[in-house]
Amino acid sequence: MGLRILFCLQGEGRGHMTQAIALAGLLRDAGHEVVATLVGHAENGTVPAFLGERLMCPMHAYESPDIKLNADARAINVWRTTLSASRLSLRYLKGIRSIDDHLEAYRPDVMVNFYEPLAGLRRNSTVPMVAIAHQHMFHHSRYPFTAGSRLQRQGILMFTKLTAIRAARLLGLSLYDAPDMPQINLQVVPPILRREFFGLKPRRTEPPYLLVYLWRPELVGEIREWCEERPRSLVHCFLSHPQKKRDDQVLDNLVLHHLDDRLFLEKMAACSGIATTAGFETTAEAMYLGKPLLMVPTHVEQQCNAMDATLLGGGYASGTFDLERLEHFAPRDQSTFKAWVDRAPEIFVQALEEVAAGVPLTDRPPGPTPTHPTRRDGGHRTHPQSPVDGVQKFVQAAT
Repeated sequence: MGLRILFCLQGEGRGHMTQAIALAGLLRDAGHEVVATLVGHAENGTVPAFLGERLMCPMHAYESPDIKLNADARAINVWRTTLSASRLSLRYLKGIRSIDDHLEAYRPDVMVNFYEPLAGLRRNSTVPMVAIAHQHMFHHSRYPFTAGSRLQRQGILMFTKLTAIRAARLLGLSLYDAPDMPQINLQVVPPILRREFFGLKPRRTEPPYLLVYLWRPELVGEIREWCEERPRSLVHCFLSHPQKKRDDQVLDNLVLHHLDDRLFLEKMAACSGIATTAGFETTAEAMYLGKPLLMVPTHVEQQCNAMDATLLGGGYASGTFDLERLEHFAPRDQSTFKAWVDRAPEIFVQALEEVAAGVPLTDRPPGPTPTHPTRRDGGHRTHPQSPVDGVQKFVQAAT
C-alpha cells in the first residue's frame, strides 16, 4: 500500500512550486499519494492557479513570513524581514494552527516541507517531516558559505533552521554530488525537475530570442532599458508576480509573461540564451539543456547558486543584466551533472519511504555507484574529486 504524503510549501517564486510539482509526479509513479498541499504566502500574496492544476490535490493557503528585500531588490533587508514577521505574528499563529488542523484531518504518513517556515513550528510531532531545499546545503561542513554580509548569512541560516525544526531528514538540493552528513540528518540530493522538462528538445528558432526570468518584478526596468538600446534583440521575460495580461508586449522587442510553467519550458527549449536571478531550478534547467546562462543574483542564496554554476562551467555570473554576454558564452559539457540529475527519482522516493519506515540516514543502504570516482567510508559517500572541493578552492582564489 502506498504512502499518504502531505506537502507544505513556500508559495513565493517559481522554485519551490516546481519542486513540488516534480516530486508529486515521481511519488505517484511509485504508487504513493499526495493527499493535500498547504501553501504559505506573503501578506496580500496569491497562489498561482497553475499550482493546483498541476499538483492535482486539495490546496489550502495561509499567510506566512516572507523575505523582504531592499528598495532596489538587490539584497535581503534583515530588519524589514524581522519587523514584518513581528507585525504579522498573530496571523502566523493562525497559519500554524491551520497546519496542525490539516495534519489531523489528512493523517499523512509523511509531511514534505519545501522551505515553509511555519511548518517547523507545528505542534504535531507524530508525523515525520522531510525538509527539502538547496539552502540546507549551507549547513554542510564542506560548503564554503561566504556570500553576503555576516548578518545576511546569519539571517538565512536562522530562517533555514526554522523550516527544518524537528525534521526527520534534510534533503539538500545540490548541483553536484557530495558526502551526506548523517550527524545532522542531511542527505545531499540532485535537482528535481519535472517530467515535462525531460521531453524538451533544445533548439533555436528564427528569429532568435533571449529568455529572462526575474524573481522580483522591480528588476524589469533594467531589462526594458537593455531592449530599448538594442531594438533588434527580442526578449521574452517571465515575472514571478501576476501581470494584468498573460502577454504584455511593452516594446516591439520585449514581451512580459505572467508566470506559466508550461509556457516557460516551451520558451526555454527554443531560446538562444537564458538570463536569470540565479534561482536554483532555472539554473539547473538551463545547465541540463546546455543553454548559455547569465546569472545576476539579487541576494545571498542566489549568489551561492551562481558560484556553484560558474564553477561547473554551466553559466556566467554578473552584477547587471548585460544580455549581450550570452552571445559569447559557451557552456562546458554537463554530462556528469546530467547523470546526477537523472538519479533523482530513485533517490527521492527511497528517502521518503525510509523516513516513513523510521530508517535513519545512518542506516541507509548504499546507492548505485555514481558516474565519477568515489570511495566508500563507513557506508557513506565520500568524494575525493567532488566539485564541493572545487568550490572551496574557487572561494579561496577569489578572496
